Amino acid sequence: MKTMVECIRCGKEAVVELRYCKEDLCQYCFKELFEKRVWKANKDFSLVTRGDRIVVGVSGGKDSSALLFVLHKMAKKIGDVEIIPVLVNEGIEGYRNKAIEKARELCEKLGYELNIVSYKETVGFSMDEVMKVRGPNGHKSCTYCGVFRKNGLNQAALDFKANKLAIGHNADDTSQTFLMNLLRNETHRITKFGSQTSEEEGLVKRIKPLIYCLEKECAWYCEAAELPYYLGECPYANESFRGESKEFLNELEEKYPGVKFNLLHSFLSIQEELKKNPVEEKPFLKCASCGNPCAGVKCKKCEFVEELTSKKNASKS
Repeated sequence: MKTMVECIRCGKEAVVELRYCKEDLCQYCFKELFEKRVWKANKDFSLVTRGDRIVVGVSGGKDSSALLFVLHKMAKKIGDVEIIPVLVNEGIEGYRNKAIEKARELCEKLGYELNIVSYKETVGFSMDEVMKVRGPNGHKSCTYCGVFRKNGLNQAALDFKANKLAIGHNADDTSQTFLMNLLRNETHRITKFGSQTSEEEGLVKRIKPLIYCLEKECAWYCEAAELPYYLGECPYANESFRGESKEFLNELEEKYPGVKFNLLHSFLSIQEELKKNPVEEKPFLKCASCGNPCAGVKCKKCEFVEELTSKKNASKS
């Protein structure tokens, strides 16, 4: 007969093992811990305050479902906070529609209207079309997708006159990004991501309330809170450098529990030190095509759209 493992905090049956802190927790105590971490992130970085109008990027997956639910609870407690869920439909047949169903189910449960924007509407190509058109010299799928998704969510936030855009990036995402920046020798990017981004004209401030929460814990939280979410993986995700970084960190975490949090806190410490002596950065320019803020003559979204349009037209001739 299997011996019951007790929750270290209340003595009830444990359902979650947190190896990095050697704690076994019951469903209730884990939910409480998860939400405390989101509140700690809010305290540390002032993410959500009274009067905020927040567009929340949802996808139907575990991270965004957990994000929407905790922000829903947080908004009620803080008061005078408006939540607007927005889903970006990439146009991936057999994948996105199933996730949309879960996102809509959660929004209905919480009393929100699900707002949907699509790549087809915003850039003229679905992701399936991008993969057909890009050709052998094109970028990796996640490169196009990341730019188009960010553009779609930012434009939605502008259209809704939101002052903040919340996304479901968790501790895994942040540690992966930090590692990727180091491996690519892109240390100048370290001050540009984290719990939130700075405000610029035409760019809505992005916040990441799940920065202290591990990816697998977002799934556990959805289970504990009985939230609908879609488990399917994007069929194009296997091309990304991030995917390899994720696999590497997962292997390290399995051998050395706590590695991801150690990397996260190293990043936050280094970022804080760098911000004490900021390097003067070039001001944003306006994209010659769409007018959005960008670092060069044209923004990445417009560059990619022009590239794909040119390839599509060439294939017809």
